[in-house]
Amino acid sequence: MNLTCRKVTEILVDFVDGSLPEEERDTLERHLCGCVPCAIYLRTYHDTIILTKSLPNVPLPPEFLTRLKTMFAKECGQQG
Repeated sequence: MNLTCRKVTEILVDFVDGSLPEEERDTLERHLCGCVPCAIYLRTYHDTIILTKSLPNVPLPPEFLTRLKTMFAKECGQQG
């Protein structure tokens, strides 16, 4: 399997959560050993997960939630 940096970004979540098949995991680990940008990306991705898990569970302000839902609905409507 030839692994590109773009493919790394597509399979990274499966790698981090441990659900990536062994052959793909081995290929990814070899890629990470030789690709500094992807290794940095993985570290940043992992650090982001750790930081977001440590955030307090605070509800969004109602105005922000309304704006977010409106933006999401608009984007989904344009995509569909």
